[in-house]
Amino acid sequence: MVNVQINGQERTFGGDASMPLLWYLRDELGLTGTKFGCGVALCGACTVHINGEAVRACGIQMSEVAGKKIVTIEGLDANGKVIGQMRASGLRPLFTPKLEAAGFNLPPEMFSTGLPSRDQRRR
Repeated sequence: MVNVQINGQERTFGGDASMPLLWYLRDELGLTGTKFGCGVALCGACTVHINGEAVRACGIQMSEVAGKKIVTIEGLDANGKVIGQMRASGLRPLFTPKLEAAGFNLPPEMFSTGLPSRDQRRR
């Protein structure tokens, strides 16, 4: 059993302790803001904070995070501050959601159907 705190919530993992943290975050917890990129801890797409230090989640096993505090992108507000218990209480951060594509944050309007009007293009 691996006990860990993720975004302010205590979690217990009873699976294979050699599972990469990235898989646990995405597949078990549904925290998909942490992305799979290269799989060898080089690109940074899977970066999380473990006890305040930036770490690549694809290169660390669950056994290595026992008793530690992990913060993912879902655990941050629009200003990059940890929101921790806010997510646990069911509240949502007060910012406009962005869609992510290839590591870039894009406003939802970019994925709307149809072409923008001339007035919209001038803005």
